[in-house]
Amino acid sequence: MRDVDKINNALKEFSLGNKNEAYKKLKKIFNKNRNNHQLRYNLAVIEQSLGLYEAAKQNYNFLIKNNNNYKAIINLYILYIKESNYIYALNLINKLINDNYSNESIIKDKAFVLYKLKKYNDSIQICEKSLKKNNNLDFYNILGLNYLSKKDFDKSEEIFKKALEFEKNNASILNSLGRLYHEKRDSKNAEMFLVRAFKINNNSYEIINNLAGFYREEGKYSKSIELYNKALSFDPNNATIINNLAKAYFDIGELKIAEKYCLEALKINSNDGNIQKILSLIYLRQQNYKVGWHYFDGRLNLSDFVEKNSSINLIRKKLFFGNKLKKDSKILVLREQGVGDEILYGTMYRDLFDKCENVTIECDKRLKNLFCNSFPEYKNSFVNLGEISNDKNLLSNYEIVLYAGSLGKYFRTKSAHFENNNYLYPDENSLNKAKEKLKSLNGINIGISWKSFKNRYSNEKSLTLKDFSKIFDSKNCNFINLQYGDVKNEISDFNKKFKKNLITFNDLDITNDFDYLASLLSNLDLFISVSNSTAHLAGSLGVKTLLIKPENHAIFHYWNQPNNRTPWYKTIKIIDKKSIMKDSALIKMYLST
Repeated sequence: MRDVDKINNALKEFSLGNKNEAYKKLKKIFNKNRNNHQLRYNLAVIEQSLGLYEAAKQNYNFLIKNNNNYKAIINLYILYIKESNYIYALNLINKLINDNYSNESIIKDKAFVLYKLKKYNDSIQICEKSLKKNNNLDFYNILGLNYLSKKDFDKSEEIFKKALEFEKNNASILNSLGRLYHEKRDSKNAEMFLVRAFKINNNSYEIINNLAGFYREEGKYSKSIELYNKALSFDPNNATIINNLAKAYFDIGELKIAEKYCLEALKINSNDGNIQKILSLIYLRQQNYKVGWHYFDGRLNLSDFVEKNSSINLIRKKLFFGNKLKKDSKILVLREQGVGDEILYGTMYRDLFDKCENVTIECDKRLKNLFCNSFPEYKNSFVNLGEISNDKNLLSNYEIVLYAGSLGKYFRTKSAHFENNNYLYPDENSLNKAKEKLKSLNGINIGISWKSFKNRYSNEKSLTLKDFSKIFDSKNCNFINLQYGDVKNEISDFNKKFKKNLITFNDLDITNDFDYLASLLSNLDLFISVSNSTAHLAGSLGVKTLLIKPENHAIFHYWNQPNNRTPWYKTIKIIDKKSIMKDSALIKMYLST
């Protein structure tokens, strides 16, 4: 049989769905005809369909380099989009546009990639320009998603609903509306639109994935897992879906199954920071710290660590991934995102100072005085956030850059290493001021905090004051408001409706005055809180604390530990929401320990 007939036979096998058989036959022919570019292209297409992405990339890149094959460029950028390698995808798309191989589909993909790269204004510009020519719903969809990501919910909703005027049963637009309402925490509308999209197109892995994600965050794990498996049946080599399935099993505590899926996803896309982060949390939750911290570095590949700093390219060059820190290295430590994480990982600053001689730590300006007072011999080591990292000249003087969370791989690799966790000390003046303030109250002083703000998991972490109403029946107890944010009306309504007395100190700026807040916490008999920055502050001060564990999400590795305790803070006891709503007995129990 001639080679051309063998090739046609192999391609026929492929068209019939016999991909593995087609691949074997074509690969055998290709090994004898490696200069046949069309044969190489066909082989790459089959490799891509089988999930052999690295092999497909090699062949596509060969074709691009040797004959500028535009079909290879298109397939390769589509592959990069699938792997979330959006920068590589954008470079290839721009090459097509510059070489005049552009069409509406490629322009649409560029708008999508720019949206994924968080270049929202550039993406919006392309969409709006294209929509002036025709009402392409794909551009409406990407345009609405841009505004959704910018948290302009009204504009996003307006765009999606306008798109539905052209096609009321467009599954992609309905899916995006579902995402919008999910983001707005409108569960009823979110489910309605996502289910509508699914009924119209139950073969779209994206729609299935979004609906599954909705059910997961609603705590409906069996539905979520069923849908993720359905999505995988359409796209078995999709690392994102496999990782999402891992998350669902992680959430319900099936850590071994979650680990299996994470490792499977990592084989497909070894550089995916989302996969590495979930895998790290699995190991950290099991107190396998050494392996957990290794994968925790994967979070540095996520866009969240990119967008906030003008010197990010230089920072990335200086990021340190080695196993040992040298004593004389000049080190800059950048804070993790959020004040809570900054306090948590600050428990390792003493270890770092003891190990290395030349350390500078950037911190939130609200924490600077606390850090300086707690590490008086190293007070000159603390600078305000961005003071070094946003100045390329100053940054260039440092040999090593670390995010605070990366200190774990050096100083918290065994359970025995979690010792120096009560490490913050307010200054004497603030402590005395707080002591005088509380002296006027008779009885047991209990602070409470019931919300978390500005976090994608805020809803899962937050409660209402009504949830705390039972504990107010505790005798001889004063309940003090230590909740940041504007909650005046909520407190007023609560006190009137339930005939309670939640005390507010009007001279306390909880959001900004961390010195005074820390001093008040230090003088309390007990603090009761959801997972937020104030809870971390209480733990770092050694304050007796009852922490209400977040619902549904298990990502908070520091709270999800055995025996309702956390190694990070010795004085924190973890309870569930039902306990705080039931009665006040737990207060007496904890105070007596």
